[in-house]
Amino acid sequence: MTFVDDICMQESAIFIADSHYKQKDTELLKYFEEIPKGRQIFLMGDIFHVLIGSIDTSCIHNMPLIKSIATLTYTNNIIFIEGNHDFGIRTIWDRYNIDYKKQNLHIFSYAEQPIIMRGGEESLYILAHGDLWIGKGYHIYRKLINNQFVLSIFRYIDKLSCGIIYKKVTKYINKKRIAEFSFFRKDYEAFMRERIRKYRDFVIKPIMKDIFILNCKSFCIVEGHYHMGMGIYEDNIAYNALKSCYFHKQYLTFKKHELLIEVEDGQ
Repeated sequence: MTFVDDICMQESAIFIADSHYKQKDTELLKYFEEIPKGRQIFLMGDIFHVLIGSIDTSCIHNMPLIKSIATLTYTNNIIFIEGNHDFGIRTIWDRYNIDYKKQNLHIFSYAEQPIIMRGGEESLYILAHGDLWIGKGYHIYRKLINNQFVLSIFRYIDKLSCGIIYKKVTKYINKKRIAEFSFFRKDYEAFMRERIRKYRDFVIKPIMKDIFILNCKSFCIVEGHYHMGMGIYEDNIAYNALKSCYFHKQYLTFKKHELLIEVEDGQ
């Protein structure tokens, strides 16, 4: 986990999760172009369908949205939480000499999640892509593919194969169905309460004595990954499972004076 003490959650923040950008997705590019200026933006992972930062072919295929994010850094403060579909991306903008405002782009890898920040005087915000504590095997896999040595091997293989292997793998991934949570299961409340339990056990309880959360009376959990679009309160914890931007091109933000997230008014 990572304590972020130089960024505070803004009440007007916009959350975007699981947009799964693919080549020629002009609708999503337009969506990013129309993001209200001056707002804090949380990109909650899987913004790209396949973006491996060390692979040149991957970066080139995703360059329109990479550049769109760069443009946004001049008007918005962006917090990018890497997902299982987009990782190893921290150096992309510098490596390709893309013009962007560096101090307005903050990237957090799987190993750094969840990130924890203050917002209001008595609230603590806990954010992650959402694929934490799924299982030991998955955890090992996620740490492995984010390892710098492994990423460098990916880069080397991509160069040797002239991008052919990446294109074949991407073609296979693109054939897999992208579905909302309801396609797989209907036990929404039980699932959300189980996620709250994991955050309570692995994050909230261990940090209760930390000075960072002094005077904190409520916790707000925000994660993507599950393509769900629901939230729930349990005691002093608000849990938000964000809806997928792949299906709904809407801006998500906090309900007024609440810790639950909804589609912004007027959309």
